[in-house]
Amino acid sequence: MQEITLTQEQRELLRRRLETYCEANFDIELGQFDAEFFIDFIIAQLGPVFFNAGIDEAIRTHLAYSDRIQEEMDLRKIY
Repeated sequence: MQEITLTQEQRELLRRRLETYCEANFDIELGQFDAEFFIDFIIAQLGPVFFNAGIDEAIRTHLAYSDRIQEEMDLRKIY
């Protein structure tokens, strides 16, 4: 599997959201480095699960469209 990479802007957005979430829900004030290490952990440990779920959804969507195209083509056959 490819390594999951984020842009600097995406990492910054996640860091701010994580800091806000932890402070609002747990009264924990994460520092910048703590939040970034936590994001790295999430990417490494949870990212593949979400990535694979996205792939599975893409496959299901592709199969659904393929079935619809097949049905449409069958209806257009001339007998």
